[in-house]
Formats: sequence, structure tokens, C-alpha cells
Amino acid sequence: MSCRITSAIQDDVATVNQYRTVSEGVEIMVNRGVGSLVVMEGASVVGYFTERDLLVRVVGKRRDPAQTPIHEVMTRNLVRVEFDATCKHSLDLMKEHRIRHLVVFNGPRFMGVVSMRDIAAMRNRSDGFGDLTVNVVGGMVLLVVLSVIGFLIYLVPEMLGIAQRSLNG
Repeated sequence: MSCRITSAIQDDVATVNQYRTVSEGVEIMVNRGVGSLVVMEGASVVGYFTERDLLVRVVGKRRDPAQTPIHEVMTRNLVRVEFDATCKHSLDLMKEHRIRHLVVFNGPRFMGVVSMRDIAAMRNRSDGFGDLTVNVVGGMVLLVVLSVIGFLIYLVPEMLGIAQRSLNG
């Protein structure tokens, strides 16, 4: 069964109205401890505002954050994915578009956001069986090595006796 993003979707995302200022958006980001905002007009998603947008389109262009509306500097061309997309498809989209977040929809309904970090964490959790196998096999190899060392230690006195007799005799 292939990995699906369904359980990695963050549905409690930070949002901002598109007519709010960049300063207001940044305040939301700081208070929520996030690096991006979903930009809304009513119940519709119209864009995405990231730390990179802030740096490149506001600070880099010397725009006044207190006077600049979010909609003037947000990312408009959203890369969206359906809620039941595979992890591979989602990661491929992120790689292709050089982004770390996708906006998730179920048809026309906005569901939330999925991040590269969340997909990676989810895949690591689901690969727990692989970790178990590695640990079991590693433990068995260690047990065999320790057994051989123990057997050799057991034989050392006898081997020393044989060596001493052959030197004396």
C-alpha cells in the first residue's frame, strides 16, 4: 500500500485576509509560530504568503510592511493537491516547483496544508517495520559475534597449553 498524505494534512492552518497588511500577517505568523499563511478572501483560498515572500517581495524591494497589503506580495499560483494524493506525488510536486508546502483540497473544498517535513515524518513512522527488521538482524549478528568471542575466550587456556607443550617438547 502506498503512502498517502491524508494523515499529514494540517487542518488548523494560519490564515489571513488578503486585504490585511504584511505587518498584520507577520504578527499572525509570529504568534502562531509558523513560517507561512494561507491567504483568504472570505471562504476562498486566493494565495499563500511565506517568509520567502516577505524577504524577496517586501524587504528586498524596500516596501513598507505596514502599508503593503498581503495580496500585493503573496504567491498567487498555488500548487494544490487532492487530499488523497500519494506521498510520492506530493513530494514530486514540491520538488518540481521548489516549494515546501502544498495546499490540499477535496474537490473545491479547502482541507489544509501539507508540508515536506510532515510527509517525511509520516513516512519515517510508517517505515517502523524496516527499523524493527534492521534492529533484529543487527541484534542477531551481535549475538553471533559475542558467541564466537566467548567461545574463543573459553578455548584460550587450552590453546596456550598446546602451544607451551609444543615449545617444550
